[in-house]
Amino acid sequence: MKNRVGVTYHLPALGTPVRWLACVDLAPEPDLPAVYYFECDAKNLCSRAIHIHLGGRVTLAYPGGIDGDRLPEGIIPPPGETDVEGVQTREISKLEFEALWSALSDTADRA
Repeated sequence: MKNRVGVTYHLPALGTPVRWLACVDLAPEPDLPAVYYFECDAKNLCSRAIHIHLGGRVTLAYPGGIDGDRLPEGIIPPPGETDVEGVQTREISKLEFEALWSALSDTADRA
C-alpha cells in the first residue's frame, strides 16, 4: 500500500476484529491526538483507528485509506493499564466503536 505522500508501507496480516479500545493521552503533544479509538484483532494489532485532536480535528485510519499508515505498527497496551507515555486504555463495545466511526466518517480529515 502507499501512504498519502506515495511512500509504500506494509501492514501485518490482521485477524478478525475481536476487541475495541479507547485510549486517552493524559499529556498529548500539540500535534498528536488526545483520544484514540482502536479496532483490534486477538493479538491487539489495530485494523482501524479514530484519532481525535484537542482542537477537534478527526482522522480515520484504515488499511488502504489515505491515512492507513497512521495505524499503530505495534501492539496496543492492554485495557486498564497506563503506558510509559501516560496513555490510559479501556475496552469499549463494538457498537460504540461503529457508532463513532459512522458519525465521524462525514467530518473526518481525509487529507
